Amino acid sequence: MTRRRILITAALVLYCAALSFAGSVVAMRAAGPAVTTFTLGTVETRVGPTTSGRFDVYVPIVDWGVRARPYGAPLAVDLQFRSLDRDAALAAVRSGPAAQRNVRLLENELRESVNAGFRRAALAALAGGALGGFLAGAIAVAFGRRRRWLPVGTGTGLATSVTAVVLAGLALVAADWNALRQPTFYAHGSELPQLLSFSDQILTAGETYTDSYDRAVAGLENLISATERPRSAPAVKTVLLASDLHSNGYVLPVLSQYSEGKPVFFVGDFAELGTKLEEGVVPEVARLGDPVVAVSGNHDSGALMQALAREGVIVLGRSSGVVEIDGIAVAGFEDPLQREGGVEGHLLKLRTGARVTAREELIAWFDGLARRPQIVLVHQHGLAHALLDHVAAQKGVASVLILTGHDHRQHMDQRGDDILADGGTVGAGGPFAIGESPAGFALLHLTATNRLQSVDLVQVEPLSGAGSARRVVFDPAR
Repeated sequence: MTRRRILITAALVLYCAALSFAGSVVAMRAAGPAVTTFTLGTVETRVGPTTSGRFDVYVPIVDWGVRARPYGAPLAVDLQFRSLDRDAALAAVRSGPAAQRNVRLLENELRESVNAGFRRAALAALAGGALGGFLAGAIAVAFGRRRRWLPVGTGTGLATSVTAVVLAGLALVAADWNALRQPTFYAHGSELPQLLSFSDQILTAGETYTDSYDRAVAGLENLISATERPRSAPAVKTVLLASDLHSNGYVLPVLSQYSEGKPVFFVGDFAELGTKLEEGVVPEVARLGDPVVAVSGNHDSGALMQALAREGVIVLGRSSGVVEIDGIAVAGFEDPLQREGGVEGHLLKLRTGARVTAREELIAWFDGLARRPQIVLVHQHGLAHALLDHVAAQKGVASVLILTGHDHRQHMDQRGDDILADGGTVGAGGPFAIGESPAGFALLHLTATNRLQSVDLVQVEPLSGAGSARRVVFDPAR
């Protein structure tokens, strides 16, 4: 065989390989997605070539997704949810041992979904490669080459596509799936702008932290407004419940967007240690609502509460009695562990004997009020639950809404007509607990008679930007 014939043959083989590769690409893009069902719902998986390898999960319902790069191969793996199990999704984004188990389970299930998509794409690539090779051979025959180029072209196409599939499979096998734990959050539309995962320097992030928290919470507004309220007794006023800021002033600009023009009930723990330095959050807290009503928490000091009062915050305590706030009868109980002296020796937890005494004092204070309040502010949820049990046992009296915090956990509890509301920790547990607790607050919707009709529990995990808005509806005629 002459040198010229060798070069021509090599060129034809390369031509067949190139056309077969193009056929594989076209076939993979034309192939439909693989549809699988797993913990989070039903998902479509597409695998295809790209200039930069990526693993992409997108949720059309809320128009956001996460993207990671666990491998370097030019291969795109795109997962799109057709349906979403909301409770399972929330469990997957929260912190703690249970969430870590969920993450491991999801990683295994995601790999199975990827495998299903890869198998579908591989079959399409093989078929497209063989067809592309056959087409290349046919073109060569049409230009005067021997008919043997038909099987040669087909074989070259199969060999090329098999090689590409094997290399892509090896890339997936060697992928670092731990990259899924440090994804980039994003959104396609304006309703939920890009969510950013933060670096280890979060404690000094300043404006970056505030901006990302803002974006995460803002995207939940449509979820809240989209839920229809009962038509029989439309809410006529909305108040905001927040607690446990723990000196995390970064979240206050976001909170102000939801609290503007509304009464804000802040149920303690503005500070972490109750020091003079932490009074820097006072002016911004005072500007949150119209008005801001507060009681102290176990992390607060008398001096800090006085600073809030000087800025115009209505600070309630045992001696305040029942006051009118926007037509609502409100009373507040200062925390038994409010610090009056120095930081040294300041207890943050009630001991057994002190806890019993505090409960007795709270109930005696409530029963001694000149008139029955419609809303009561009590920071420590253990004391608040004791009051809930007490008022629920009283017959023939008006219902009471108790606002509390302290446990950093959003929840609603009802005993008959009486309700306890906890909005979680608006400061995500403070700067030193970021990543351990989600940041949350609650929007309380009241009827004309100040009875609770519904609550929107808004929650965001600032490190990941994962957010949720859950509505709890009550019968206003209860």
